[in-house]
Amino acid sequence: MNSSSRSSAAWIASLGQERHFAYQQRFPDSAAFNVPIAATFTGPVDHTALEAALRAVAARHEPLRCSFVRERGLLRGVPHPAESVPVTQHDLRGSTELELGTELARIGSTEAARPFDLAAEPAMRAHVVRLREDETALVLNVHHTSFDGWSSPVFFRDLSDRYQELTEGRAAGTAQFEDVFADFAMQQRRRLTAGGFDGEIAYWRDRLAEPAPPAQWPSDDRDKDAPWWAGDMAWATIPEELVEALRRAAAAERTTLFGWTLAVYKVALHRFLDARSVAIGSPYAARTDQRWHDLVGFFANTLVFGYEFDPDETLRDLVRRTHAQAMSGHRQQNVPYGVLVDRFQPPVQEGRTPYFQTMFIVQNTPLPDARFGPLRLRTTKIVTGSARYDLTCCLGWRRGRLALELETRPALLGQETALRFADLFFGLLAASVAEADTRVGALTPLPVRLGVRRGRERTDSVDGLFEGLVGDWRTKEPR
Repeated sequence: MNSSSRSSAAWIASLGQERHFAYQQRFPDSAAFNVPIAATFTGPVDHTALEAALRAVAARHEPLRCSFVRERGLLRGVPHPAESVPVTQHDLRGSTELELGTELARIGSTEAARPFDLAAEPAMRAHVVRLREDETALVLNVHHTSFDGWSSPVFFRDLSDRYQELTEGRAAGTAQFEDVFADFAMQQRRRLTAGGFDGEIAYWRDRLAEPAPPAQWPSDDRDKDAPWWAGDMAWATIPEELVEALRRAAAAERTTLFGWTLAVYKVALHRFLDARSVAIGSPYAARTDQRWHDLVGFFANTLVFGYEFDPDETLRDLVRRTHAQAMSGHRQQNVPYGVLVDRFQPPVQEGRTPYFQTMFIVQNTPLPDARFGPLRLRTTKIVTGSARYDLTCCLGWRRGRLALELETRPALLGQETALRFADLFFGLLAASVAEADTRVGALTPLPVRLGVRRGRERTDSVDGLFEGLVGDWRTKEPR
């Protein structure tokens, strides 16, 4: 079905969207799968054009303006006019620095922590905030059902193009693409029905036949009053010399930064949990067809990497084995994780993910810092105050430096416990490049100086305010 014939018709949702929708319906107070982003524009902004550009992007990328409804056992995306996407304008010009910071923090944290009712509203909301004559903030919030990591640079590139068209007196392009997200969703379902995923399902059945036991975290500083879905965040900046050493070591083994750091992450998790078998989730883009590269939507998939501790294996051998494991998984990345859970029926603990409880990410698609027409654009993630997993460790680039984001569930492990894990992880990373031929059972962590920043610690700048902004679950009222 092509885009012109179905631009306003309901379409059958993808299998990944089914899973996210079911989660949100079951846990309506959780904002764990919100994707809030703050952008600051330096230079004079045409706020009317920016709002129109946001709606033009929503017109081009249907998932942004869809709600979802279940009909005859199938979840369907219901497109709404782009004008239905909430874009709220705020004018804080004339405020004192203290007033501006307080109100901007309120707007950002409130929006980030506000759950989506996917059955009743579009999957995107936005706030345009005038700060000064030459500075504007955009607070964007999209549900993960309609947005993945790849989508972010696509979104902002498209937003820049539409804004330039409007400010140059041209009509903003709103035409959809020849291939749209609904085509991907239909292709995925047809492939499942026709047995097209059977080979991948057999591959994962073999690797998930004996799942690792659920993680038992040290509980010294857990918050017994926190709901299970509540989340917190801390950041640790990594010394540049360690980053360069890791790059050189990975290149020498013909692997990637992901392959090397995942191998060390396995060892750190084994030691921290005192568990012989551990499992780690990691997202993959799953956009193996080039037709989907320019689309906003939820295409991503989660792969599960198991690890059985062998004290006699050298770190170098583990890196090679992990690289082979990652490459093999990459070739089997298209069958949705939710399909595997449905087929294999693993034991499930309330609120916890089957097969793994920690997610490890090396972010290859950082949020853009770029020109936006004549404007300078800087983007920052806002933290929702909800957590998707017990512990998420994301290595990504912040202002040109590699940093680790640590998202935790305080009901299961506190921030200080997570930072102790980060200290162990980076100590082992440093040891891994210095002593790659040492047996993993004998690898001794080396001291690494980390620049640690906890959630709700902010600087006086607008960027600093957003970077430390964490939605607070304590202030949320159940819907």
